[in-house]
Amino acid sequence: ATDRWADLGNISVYRHDNGADAYEIFDFLITQQEIGHIWDNYRRGRQTFSVRGAAGRSLGRFNEKIRDGAKGLTLMKNVYKDFSVAVGYNFDQFWPSIAPLFFRENILASGMVFDHFARMAARPQSGPHFQDAHAAVLRSDEDTPAGAGPTALIVPNGATGRFGNIVAGGRPVENRLASNMGEYDSELTINAGSYYDKIYTAMLFTESEDNFISDSRGDFVDARYRATSLADLFPEGYRRFLGNMLTNDDFIKGPRVATDNKGKPLTNEGGYPANGIGWTSWWGKTPRACFPDEDSPICTSFGSDDDAYGAKEPPFTAVIDPQMGWEIQKFYIAWTLLYLPANQQQQWIDMMRIWELGKDADPGFENRIELHYPNGKIYIAKSFGQETIFGKVVERGIAGRVLHYANQLIFKAYDSDPGPDLNGDGSPDWFIPLFNEETGKPLVKWDATINGIEDGYVKPNGVAGCNAQDNSDCTCAANRSCMELEKYVEIPFFLRETLDAYQLGVPSKKGIYD
Repeated sequence: ATDRWADLGNISVYRHDNGADAYEIFDFLITQQEIGHIWDNYRRGRQTFSVRGAAGRSLGRFNEKIRDGAKGLTLMKNVYKDFSVAVGYNFDQFWPSIAPLFFRENILASGMVFDHFARMAARPQSGPHFQDAHAAVLRSDEDTPAGAGPTALIVPNGATGRFGNIVAGGRPVENRLASNMGEYDSELTINAGSYYDKIYTAMLFTESEDNFISDSRGDFVDARYRATSLADLFPEGYRRFLGNMLTNDDFIKGPRVATDNKGKPLTNEGGYPANGIGWTSWWGKTPRACFPDEDSPICTSFGSDDDAYGAKEPPFTAVIDPQMGWEIQKFYIAWTLLYLPANQQQQWIDMMRIWELGKDADPGFENRIELHYPNGKIYIAKSFGQETIFGKVVERGIAGRVLHYANQLIFKAYDSDPGPDLNGDGSPDWFIPLFNEETGKPLVKWDATINGIEDGYVKPNGVAGCNAQDNSDCTCAANRSCMELEKYVEIPFFLRETLDAYQLGVPSKKGIYD
């Protein structure tokens, strides 16, 4: 191609590829941004440094390029889907058979890019971590409200290791201000945090605009096959990834490190993970923690034997806090619903749709999950069945997973009646909080991990009206799950409001360019 088309997404027109194949190009671009982190994302005395510039460099120089190159395979997937219908093949069986034959290098590279974006989303804070006794998760000791415990692990800042076994590490989530500039500290930010990579991942997975020039009969009749994204290339992977990232379940969301049989992280002499960090790969038959072997940045490839790349499988692991909270989750909702519907098909919207009784009519279907929030709101999502991830049984649908997690908090937070068992698994599908008949307030469960306070004294066994025998006067502050639910309920609210606000039905003309 001519320079006019350079770096526009097709990996055949990338600058300076020197004949490299898709895997080599993507591996180079991923590795360059990982090992260049401490140079690219820190000021290092540069007057020209800016947070916007650093975040934009990572996005434009590396991640948008590999996104466009990786998602290009979705076009071929869509072509073969239409071909399968035309000739009468079962596409779900045809594509896994033919793709590894004709697109082996592209599949390998696209899976690697998907895993890279998932790693950016779940990247932990760098620095010392301690064991959270309440959640069995390794937490950063950076500005921890209640103080940190003994350091169990140090997460490296950026890539670490030796030749042949370089592994990705953590980064500071935040932008830090200069500590020696007084009131001018805000004008001399010393680094760009991983926050920007985390939020941009939502767009990188889902951007699916049809950027091709329309010049054929089919393009002007039904060109939806040309609207492509990584989410559509690995739909099961993105479905799992998004649904679980929109919960606070760090056990599923977080990366992992190898431990001994007592749960103590295996570290080297410097306190860093001895076997590197295992990053979750979401798009395979089932999610797994990927600990690559030496001389390999991957654990598996679509259509290949899981053991072909020598992935290490530690017998015991611990989870690291992925630093995925509301300030990032809201972009995953807003940008997924902004970019993904460009393919003008309904499957993603169906999995993310939430109804609120009172504002919306009851959708009427039986395969559903509900959230009965004590303030009176009732949310409904369609259930798409269940699956097991890292030993936990969870809802498959994205909105369903959000309401499923909220119901787990309801059960821990309030005395409740079990709802129906529509899926027949022997457990209630949701819970309905009970209320104090005298006060009209919901009955909050007593939480043994929250100490009561009376007359200035700490009461580990609770106080009158809020203890193990009597919870009639417990308030939300007496229960960790109740406090978490007060914040978490913004997720289903924002998800429903965003779908309503976007009004996803405005067409645009083809072939006219302004």
